[in-house]
Amino acid sequence: MRRLAAALVVLLALAPGARADSLMSDISNRIIAITSSFTGTSILVFGAVVPDGPGKRDVVVVLRGPDQAVRLHRKERFAGIWMNGVTESFDDVPAFFAVATTRPLAVLGADSALGRHQIGATRLRQTPRGADTQPAEQADEFRQAQIRLKERAGLYPTAPNQVTFIGTSLFRAAFQIPSNVPIGNYRAEIYLFRDGDLIGAQSSALFVDKIGLERWVYSFATQSPALYGLAAIIIALAIGWLAGALFRPKT
Repeated sequence: MRRLAAALVVLLALAPGARADSLMSDISNRIIAITSSFTGTSILVFGAVVPDGPGKRDVVVVLRGPDQAVRLHRKERFAGIWMNGVTESFDDVPAFFAVATTRPLAVLGADSALGRHQIGATRLRQTPRGADTQPAEQADEFRQAQIRLKERAGLYPTAPNQVTFIGTSLFRAAFQIPSNVPIGNYRAEIYLFRDGDLIGAQSSALFVDKIGLERWVYSFATQSPALYGLAAIIIALAIGWLAGALFRPKT
């Protein structure tokens, strides 16, 4: 990785029209294959910054995706029975969201840019459906609940990830991908700040998908749910009949 990052620095320095604080980055793996033995993995985001001039530089890396619709219910007690009460739905919610920084986001002095690019779980917009007809307090309550549920599932990591500089130009950030990560398209977004001002950004694509038998079963279940359910019933009946035939007591 160090050799590749060093090569990035050389390319940046020699590139025609290279400008101040040039940024180049990449990720260690663009495809995560999920099999029955998948227990999680790690992704390394690395790159190089060619500084030119004074100022405090910070790198922020965001790993997010895929966007999905989320529907939340509030449990309410009715006649001694807990039932689903008020419901709120959100569109375009990242199924996975993690951030790595050189310094805590609160001390970067870049609140405007952080909010504009939704950097940080609390800055995700998560606009609810029918927002014009729902009280703002209710939307905020459900928005915070959605974040807490993702954090408990390990999909919005709360432990701080750190962007580490190697020397003055090379940087790296490692992300742990849990075993329950949803399949879909992800993005690694790299932002370069200088004295709190956003001066550069890049993005790399990452794909998470099932392979082999797992992919076939998943595709069959999602594309033909009725046939999948019928096949599951037939297989269950066949296994039950076979077990009964094998262990039937002799008379």
